[in-house]
Amino acid sequence: MTAKTRVVTPDRWSDHGEAVTRHPDGRLISLWAGIPGEAAHASLAQAGQNKVEARFEAPAAGPHEGRRTPPCGRFNGCGGCPMMHLEPDWQRRARLATAKAAFRSQGLEELIPSSVVPSPDGDTEYRHVVKLSAGRSDYGNPRLGAYMRGSHKVLPIPSCVVATPQLREAMKVVSHHFIDLKVHPYDEQTGKGTLRHVVMRQSRSTGHILVTLVVTALDKRVRELADRIMGGLGDVVGVSAHINDQPGNAIFAPAKEPEEGEEPRPPFKRVAGSPTIEDTLAGVRLRIGPGDFFQANPGMADRIATDLVELLSEWKERPFVDLYCGVGGFALVGARAHGWALGAEVVPGAVFRATENAQLNHLPAEFIHGRIVELVPGLATRLADRAPVVMLDPARRGLEKGVIEGVVQLKPAAVAYLSCNPRAMARDLRRFRGMGWTVRETRAYDMFPQTTHLEMLALLLPPEAPEPARRAPRRRIVR
Repeated sequence: MTAKTRVVTPDRWSDHGEAVTRHPDGRLISLWAGIPGEAAHASLAQAGQNKVEARFEAPAAGPHEGRRTPPCGRFNGCGGCPMMHLEPDWQRRARLATAKAAFRSQGLEELIPSSVVPSPDGDTEYRHVVKLSAGRSDYGNPRLGAYMRGSHKVLPIPSCVVATPQLREAMKVVSHHFIDLKVHPYDEQTGKGTLRHVVMRQSRSTGHILVTLVVTALDKRVRELADRIMGGLGDVVGVSAHINDQPGNAIFAPAKEPEEGEEPRPPFKRVAGSPTIEDTLAGVRLRIGPGDFFQANPGMADRIATDLVELLSEWKERPFVDLYCGVGGFALVGARAHGWALGAEVVPGAVFRATENAQLNHLPAEFIHGRIVELVPGLATRLADRAPVVMLDPARRGLEKGVIEGVVQLKPAAVAYLSCNPRAMARDLRRFRGMGWTVRETRAYDMFPQTTHLEMLALLLPPEAPEPARRAPRRRIVR
């Protein structure tokens, strides 16, 4: 071992998937590919004032019983699957332990479930979305891939084991044409170049793929790239473009607010083929366009939707209100089970797509656009004395200030809270409990195997069970 190598024994997981412990001088040691409880020889890659970055080299004694050789040769370089060095069952234990620590910090440790529902499509080949960045190699050659761990250098990932086989093939074909046509990759430092990102989504139900090219301008080479992609891949049914000429490294440019009376349409342009693909969620058909949010693991999303209906079945006569509804997936599942649903969403294009999906399924649902905290008071007036059930599925940061108070104003019979961030969820559940609410049940789902992320669903009940004084709204089924 070199002079920069030392033996460390991590004692816990970080939120990002490294195993961590304290250096004798008080600094945090973050060990990539380490495992808590396993003494390891670690190479110290970077030492800062408060943190030491290190990488696992070899066990100092025997290897941890859950350790395995990562099934991907880009494990260390990519960094997108920080728990791939663990056997799948040990990964789920690790994710549950991280969630337990987050809930313990809020005094809610007893709410953590005892197990995690495994991914229905397995621990590999489950991802139906890939997001590639355009860049150059150290020799100046253009390439498509993922950002390398800890940098914005692009690493090709043509054999990504968590992507579906069709998406892996699509990555290879798109990369070939991108290089062959000499499309210039965007440079964050200079602001020059055309292609920034390529986003590909595959439907689990049909196998069709939709490709989105994120570019600074829609020029002749981009159009030719779109034509070649359509011609070279039988599963690709459409290629769209999104113009992002803004500085920074965000994939999509911020959506513009619609003008008064204007429909909130998604800011994408169809270049070739179809502008959408179709997938299903618990039997509900969903049309999904470029930039629309839908789970990268649709098999697990389907399981969660089925569980949601079962958890809320005793209130099936109550209206279903979906806050943070996205393209309307859970809202439409709720509309079918409860007879009527209302969805609210801050993203204008998502409201357009959700309304389109309600029409596609002939389901009685309506969707409104705006900030949730601003919409809830009006919903409370509209749904007064109806005791709805409420679905919450916020972004990773959790519920913004004022939303919990607004939800309480709705006087719901029950609240289903779905979160991809146990830390934010624990904070919000503690606030609900402080207002007298009860958490009846929590469930954990392995939405993203090989990563640190854990999806959790909680069912909350109010201090007093409200009885509806009026029937739920009934709307003419959309034809």
